[in-house]
Amino acid sequence: MADKIALDKKTLGALSSETKVNILKSLDIRRMTASELSKKLNLPKSTIHENLKRLIDADLVKKNDDNNTNRVYYELTEKGITILHPHKMTKIILLLSSAALSFVGGIIEIYLFIKSTFPEEVMRGAPLYEPKYLIFGVILLSLGILFLYLLHRSRRGKATGKTITYKPLLFVRKIRTKR
Repeated sequence: MADKIALDKKTLGALSSETKVNILKSLDIRRMTASELSKKLNLPKSTIHENLKRLIDADLVKKNDDNNTNRVYYELTEKGITILHPHKMTKIILLLSSAALSFVGGIIEIYLFIKSTFPEEVMRGAPLYEPKYLIFGVILLSLGILFLYLLHRSRRGKATGKTITYKPLLFVRKIRTKR
């Protein structure tokens, strides 16, 4: 399956340290700078930088320069996310296949409803205007749309959704604790 990851020597070395694992877990919440990681984990910046270098070498973390704020952010790579959440890919495959089956079933049911409205079919003995086909078709198409929406929400990623709302909360909390 595509969600399997080969654990090489660098990856095993990166996962063998509790500090590196804590960095990975922190970056799973949202992307962070080295200073933010240092404060959160209560470790010196030099220790954080050294561990981040090893995590980048193991392809578990990537470094992003933010030109607007002149900060360097660190975030998980796909490999890092897969190691922390090994069953996430299975969930995506199930949602995608359920959506596809629902769409196909819905289209077939609506086709059967439309087909039952033609006079040739009625003359062959098919019932006139079978509403169950239309009802099942609409239900299956709605389920397909729901599954695609759930797939979209799960693919969006935690960092994108939480970065916007999380930073103002941290800022407000810091202001309140200083007073």
